Amino acid sequence: MVERTITATIAAHPECGVAMWAPRRLRDMPGFQMTAQLLDEDLEPVDKDAAVALDALASDIAQQVAQERDRGVKTLILSEENLMGGMRNNFRTKYFYPNVARRLAAFDSLLPASPIKVALGVRDYGAVWTSAFHYLPQAGQSAPPVESIRPVLLGDKRGWPEVVDDVQSVWPDTSILMWRQEDLVTSTRDICAALSGLDAGMIVVPDGKINACKSETPRPPVFSDDERIHLSHRYKRHLRRLRDAVSVQWAV
Repeated sequence: MVERTITATIAAHPECGVAMWAPRRLRDMPGFQMTAQLLDEDLEPVDKDAAVALDALASDIAQQVAQERDRGVKTLILSEENLMGGMRNNFRTKYFYPNVARRLAAFDSLLPASPIKVALGVRDYGAVWTSAFHYLPQAGQSAPPVESIRPVLLGDKRGWPEVVDDVQSVWPDTSILMWRQEDLVTSTRDICAALSGLDAGMIVVPDGKINACKSETPRPPVFSDDERIHLSHRYKRHLRRLRDAVSVQWAV
């Protein structure tokens, strides 16, 4: 929703000075999605071929950024939910975004400058895990048996505050903008204004449903009512911690 709204806004105001590189553009860059795998634990290329590929990719990104600047872009937004890791890996490791710091440091090595702002929409843990579980078969991936993962997901206390800590470990001088996904429908314009730096009156919210699940897709429950309440309480506690963090700005 955020990506489509900002894209629609840019189309309506082509001289606004904002550009967005959405997932499709980033994923189409040769080698971009493999960046973390091409670097070792010390963030050095794993071999000569990796070094050549990463240098070529970094040069290509720098050239594209320069082209954006030359055409008047002052704010460039890179939007890709898998920059900090995919939910498939979360299920594989049974851990909530385990490699955020390393992945972001790897992608940072490709950029001509580190970001001045990191934006993160957060969501209730029960909804996050349930949505991801149902997404796996839609993406042609095998979902693990519910009973094998439920105890781990309930017991894992790592959450959004730890993700924010990981972001800050890579970019300590970067501001962090956050919002609750639960507020997205009613506050899309305010969230996108805060993210893009544009006036809220300029934001164009597109019509239609976003990421609507196919009606024939089965959606069995992952958690019981009591378990969902437990995860919701954890989410609320974590939100209070993040609301008190001086380094975090909330869009709404």
